[in-house]
Amino acid sequence: MAGHKVVVKYQDGKIMKGWVENFNPKRETVLIHPLKEYSQEETLEINLSELKALFFVKDFIGNSTFQKAKTFENYPFSTPTQRHTIIHFKDGEKLYGTSYGYNPSKNGFFIYPIDTKDNNIRIFVIKDATEKIEFP
Repeated sequence: MAGHKVVVKYQDGKIMKGWVENFNPKRETVLIHPLKEYSQEETLEINLSELKALFFVKDFIGNSTFQKAKTFENYPFSTPTQRHTIIHFKDGEKLYGTSYGYNPSKNGFFIYPIDTKDNNIRIFVIKDATEKIEFP
């Protein structure tokens, strides 16, 4: 399958894995080609407003023992930007990364993990799924 591997996390906790092509953060929907265990449909159109985030991943398996970064200390930056960003999601999850910026008038923005061992390449965070966004 062509495209980028993604893990789609909904605000209600549901998760779906699949591929996305031509993702455009300015659109209100995203087209996902789900893995067969998530849907028999070839393509699903999902409203971004239903989502928490789109995780663009290296692989679908990941590493269940991996511990996410909980601080910016001791991480050599290898991200496209070095602007520290902490995302506080409404469900209690906290995500540390870097971003180019945050515009409150947009529906979301990209954040890059600070740990090179992270399975995530980049994450598109949906603004409405956040409680607070910090730039320490």
